Amino acid sequence: MKTLIVDDDIFNCKLLQSILKDYSECSIAMSGISAIQLFEEALKGNEHFDLVCLDIMMPEKDGYETLREMRTLEQKQATLLSKRSRIIMVTALEEQENKTKAFYENCDGYLVKPVERKLLEEMLNKMKLI
Repeated sequence: MKTLIVDDDIFNCKLLQSILKDYSECSIAMSGISAIQLFEEALKGNEHFDLVCLDIMMPEKDGYETLREMRTLEQKQATLLSKRSRIIMVTALEEQENKTKAFYENCDGYLVKPVERKLLEEMLNKMKLI
């Protein structure tokens, strides 16, 4: 599995990386802008990310904008629904309105920080990624 972790807090990136290290090769982006660049390069190289863990609250380009652009890039590449990246929002925002907005933008999952290994692994199992 190939994963892109997107968060402007290196501690959160390292936490997710430590949880996923047994399952996945992980790349880290510290902003939505750099995440979009890595995501697009992977698509163009036919080496898409199986999983994206995406924070919502980031400077310059927030997680909602980043998610929307990632889905647009997949559409432009005519990525099959079964082959598109599974995108999990990983955020401190617990309110239902944030969850609703994220799913409206086509995320596949939503986890509240701090991420618990068990919950992430259960979600990855349901998505058939592990």
